[in-house]
Amino acid sequence: MMGFPTGRPYKGTADQKQSLEAQFLRKSEFQRTHHIPIWNGEFGPVYANPKWDENADELRIYDRFHIAWSIWLFKDVGLRGMVYTFPDSAWNRLVEPMREKKKRLQLDAWGTYPAKEVEDVMNPLVKWIDFVSPTANDVYPSTWNTARHVERPVLQTFLAETFVGEFAELFRGKGEEELEELAKSFAFESCVQRDGLNKIMADYAAVAATEAEIDGTAE
Repeated sequence: MMGFPTGRPYKGTADQKQSLEAQFLRKSEFQRTHHIPIWNGEFGPVYANPKWDENADELRIYDRFHIAWSIWLFKDVGLRGMVYTFPDSAWNRLVEPMREKKKRLQLDAWGTYPAKEVEDVMNPLVKWIDFVSPTANDVYPSTWNTARHVERPVLQTFLAETFVGEFAELFRGKGEEELEELAKSFAFESCVQRDGLNKIMADYAAVAATEAEIDGTAE
C-alpha cells in the first residue's frame, strides 16, 4: 500500500497516479455502473514522516468523478491529523518512550514502521503458515494477507496489551494540575496545524461549493 511507513513512498509519479486511479475504479465499479452516489467517509493521508508534503492526487480523482468525502481524522499526536499535538507538549514528552517502543515493536496497526527485530520473528512464521496452508490468504477479510492476519492478534492485540501497565505507570503520582496540563496538550490553541493538508482541504471545499452553486444544489 502506497504512502504508509512500511509501504512504497508515494511520490506522485505517473505510474503511481495510474495505480491510484485503477484502485479507485476497481473499488467503485458497482456504484458507477448503477449510478449510485458515492461518499468516501474514511479518507485521510498517513505520514511516514510528518515533514513530508501532502499530496492531493486522491482528491483530484474524487473531484473528477464527483465523489463526496470527509476526512478521517481531525486531531492526533502526529500521524495523520489536520492538527496535532505540539512535539514538545507535556503529553508528548511524557509518552514519547512508549511511542518509540510501540514503533519499534510494531504495536500500532496504523502507521507501522519497518522493524527488523520484529520482521525477523514474524516473517518466518508467516512463510511457514503460507507453506502449510496455501488458503491462509483467502481467510476473511480477503483484503488482508497472511501477515496482517498474524500481526493483528500477536503484535497489536496480545503483545500490545502486555504494555498497558507500563503505560499506566507513566501517570502514577500525577497531581490534578499535572493531569490538567497533559490534557491541555490537546487543546486546539496548543496544537500545530498541518498547513499543507489544511490548504488542500480548504481549496477542495471551495471547489465543491462553487460546483454546487453552478448546478443549483447549494442550499
